[in-house]
This record gives sequence, structure tokens and C-alpha cells, in this order.
Amino acid sequence: MRNLTEAESELINNSEYTVDYSDLADEVDEEELEERFDDIVAGKYDERDDLGGLTVYFKDDKLVAFYDYEQFVGTIF
Repeated sequence: MRNLTEAESELINNSEYTVDYSDLADEVDEEELEERFDDIVAGKYDERDDLGGLTVYFKDDKLVAFYDYEQFVGTIF
């Protein structure tokens, strides 16, 4: 696992979510929601890191997606 760069952190903090499962959080298990996001980004990443509350996805060392599993939202760039 590598640390996020400042630019990557800014990108995450300022992105608009492309996936929002927050309306399902009371009905669907948290792990299942994360698996759904994983299914969407399947094949688009070669490294996945859990940063504690946030899972980040990289392809060729470039940030391609993130999922906030505490807020049930994520972005695919």
C-alpha cells in the first residue's frame, strides 16, 4: 500500500459521487454494498487498498476510483 498524494487526496475530497448507495444503507448489508461497488470497478484496477473508511483503487499506479464504505458513496474517475 502506498500513501495517497496530495493531488489524489484533493481529487477525492472534491469529487462528485458517481455511485451513491446511501439510500440502501438501512436495507442492504454494508459488505454487500461494497461488493456491488467492487463489481462495477472490476477489471478497471490492479491494486485495491483499504485506508480505514475508504477503499481506493489504482490502475498502473493511477487512482481510478474510491469507495467510502462509511457513507456508502464512491466515485469512478
